[in-house]
Amino acid sequence: MIDIRKLLFNRDTKKLEALTTPVNRLELSLKTSLVQPQIEKHLARLKRRGIKLRPRFYLGEDWGCVSGTSNIEIGFYDADPLLKELNREIHGWTNDTRKVDYLLRHETGHAFCYAYRLYKNKEFRNIFGVKGKFFDTYPATDRYKPHPWSRDFVNPNRDHYAQKHPDEDFAETFGVWLSLPYNWKKVYRTRKGALTKLRFVADIVRHYGDKPPLVPYDPANLDVPVEAISRTVAEILGAPLTRYRKRATGFIDPHLKKIGRYRIRSTDPGSIPLADVITARRKFILEALVRNTKVTAAQASFLILKMQTRSRTLNLYVPLVRMDKCLIDIVSLATTLATRFASKGSLFN
Repeated sequence: MIDIRKLLFNRDTKKLEALTTPVNRLELSLKTSLVQPQIEKHLARLKRRGIKLRPRFYLGEDWGCVSGTSNIEIGFYDADPLLKELNREIHGWTNDTRKVDYLLRHETGHAFCYAYRLYKNKEFRNIFGVKGKFFDTYPATDRYKPHPWSRDFVNPNRDHYAQKHPDEDFAETFGVWLSLPYNWKKVYRTRKGALTKLRFVADIVRHYGDKPPLVPYDPANLDVPVEAISRTVAEILGAPLTRYRKRATGFIDPHLKKIGRYRIRSTDPGSIPLADVITARRKFILEALVRNTKVTAAQASFLILKMQTRSRTLNLYVPLVRMDKCLIDIVSLATTLATRFASKGSLFN
């Protein structure tokens, strides 16, 4: 017989559950993310290069450095293996370790520039061609017209991104300097303009590297941290859900949402988490399933576990005045699913 665990917790079901879950309910943590080991290596590299600055990294909607600060946002889709897999399936790409290393170096270049207000430095403005107000002169769109044969810019990704704006030019140059501790002079010896910028980075790091930042650290000045993202993963990634629904054999979220209120405020004194109701009456539900259906106690336990975990992740609540009806709905749903599994080996067909 088909293992009920494979129906309830298979990869395809987890994908659809992730896609339809608000990002701030995914319980993502930077410390336990895939990116954290690379961050630690990156910070160790900064220390070796004599850089005292320690950017504040946090998970958010996309990669970037908050303007004027040393707060660096890391795309949430790089934090978890399942999210990385979804991003690859939806967009056709994912950030491997080499790309993450590049992004850490690049965004730290922005952070270094902002932390020491280099954009006010006369030599910086001359070398990187700053004209007018630094933060107000970005192109209106991401489109820019690079000169592909220019020798005045580094070009680590062969996309000429340094030519977009002086801010990006410095960040790209800083990233290259950080990645080539010994031979950047040799690699860029035929590119006079780019070499001048690399020398400036080396000099400015020697000057400011062991000094505390000029811009006070502000932990509240963040762009879009994961805690503030109430949109679902599918909404952010632009995922077509139809193909995932066909393979998600254990997707019970729609049924649970008919029992509990979706994302009701947890401070409401007249409500209780649906997951807590299921947990409190777990023994009663388990005995009802074993008594009234042909599933075993182990199979019933997995079904109840699925209902508990998804109700908690979805932040479903039920009014206290509906508690009796809620319990009836829970048992009815569990009984229906258990009966289908016992008779057909599936949960929905």
